[in-house]
Amino acid sequence: MPEKRIGDKKSSGMLGVPPRPILHKINDILAILFYLLWIVIGAFLILVIVGQIRQGALQSIFGGPNIQTQTEATPQVPAETDLPGIGRVNIQCVRDALSQEAIQKILTEGNISGLTAEEKKKFEPCVVADTSPTPNSPASSTKD
Repeated sequence: MPEKRIGDKKSSGMLGVPPRPILHKINDILAILFYLLWIVIGAFLILVIVGQIRQGALQSIFGGPNIQTQTEATPQVPAETDLPGIGRVNIQCVRDALSQEAIQKILTEGNISGLTAEEKKKFEPCVVADTSPTPNSPASSTKD
């Protein structure tokens, strides 16, 4: 029986084809590059998802209470405000008593002199605290 030698080049089979271990090395290198590429892509996607969770963009998916829509649904409007030259007025009363044009006159002029007599009568109950000095006020006439 003929003896086979392990290092014999004739026993490799086909001529001109590189030996199998080089192809294994190339395959291993490509596999490592492939896995590294997907590790980088996966890490990026995880960072994006964590960032979205921190910003609350995924809150509706996870079923948490949405605090922003509750506060926006019930805005708190102040009941009274100070108007320079007039005093403290009730906002809802002024809206109900006067037209939008009359309110604009009050805001642009800073007083009620541009209003008609009927509008002034409607506006008077809306003034909560008067800050404008009047010469015929009862407080000044009682002083001796």
